[in-house]
Amino acid sequence: MSSDPAPTELLPSGPDGWITFLYYFGLTSLIAIVPMARFWHLDFGQPASYQYALLPGILGGVWGAYWHRSITLEFTGKKPPEMLPKLEQKLKEMGLTKRQDEGAVHIYAPPAFPALWMGKVRVWVQARSIKIVGRAVHMRELQKWLAEEMFPKPTAPLRPH
Repeated sequence: MSSDPAPTELLPSGPDGWITFLYYFGLTSLIAIVPMARFWHLDFGQPASYQYALLPGILGGVWGAYWHRSITLEFTGKKPPEMLPKLEQKLKEMGLTKRQDEGAVHIYAPPAFPALWMGKVRVWVQARSIKIVGRAVHMRELQKWLAEEMFPKPTAPLRPH
């Protein structure tokens, strides 16, 4: 029996939108309470200081959930492993380089310091599909690229007969 982790263990689904929203909502609210309470000379025990921090908290939660929740992309085809070099090139253009190979799972990350807040992109290559897991900011760009790569637009405009 092998001690190597299964590919599904290397492809964590990550936090969904609600968990990410609550995380950013809570942190933004806590950060906003201090300057707002000082500005309006409020005591931290008063409900008003927390009510004032509600709007920045909601804005921070929505922003965080939009950009930083985890998204999984999966596409199938006849020979997805042949698509891997193009995918690696696109990830390189996005500033992500291969950091680790765990069998069929490739892990891409930005340079050391930006990796603290940008997150990793994990790619699982199978015989008939590729599964990509990462933050929404990366996945939206990859989704758009994959749509263009797999279904290119015609070079000449289509004309009705």
